[in-house]
Amino acid sequence: MLLLDIMTTINEAFRMFLDEQEASLKPDVFLDFEDAILLYEEFLEFSAEDSFSEEDRELYNARQEHENKSYCDIFGPEHLTPSGIKDFLDNYVVEVGGGKKFVGTAARILAKFFEWVQEKGFIDEKAFEVNSEVLRRYKKRF
Repeated sequence: MLLLDIMTTINEAFRMFLDEQEASLKPDVFLDFEDAILLYEEFLEFSAEDSFSEEDRELYNARQEHENKSYCDIFGPEHLTPSGIKDFLDNYVVEVGGGKKFVGTAARILAKFFEWVQEKGFIDEKAFEVNSEVLRRYKKRF
């Protein structure tokens, strides 16, 4: 599938994904989806600057200063990386998100999110495969 011409931000993708999931999931299952996505969003806002390229840093600083935009309102799903996913699942979920029992749940939910963004054309096949490979390891472990 071709990537869309108009960039969809991470936050827009999260909201569209959750809207679609809410329509098809039982309320208690949807709450897990929402918790995992909101926790991932929080993690991204907290840690994203650690992995910026020089170009991304300049864009982030300019848009944050002039438009008061957050990381997830500036960048698209193509900026979601395997190393960020590992940091999120290994550290952030355990420390902030409810412990090791939620790691497997979060990994399964992120796997569904990455399938969804790939189907929508927000990330390319290679990014999908790389992120999915990382998530498969967590789904097996937990």
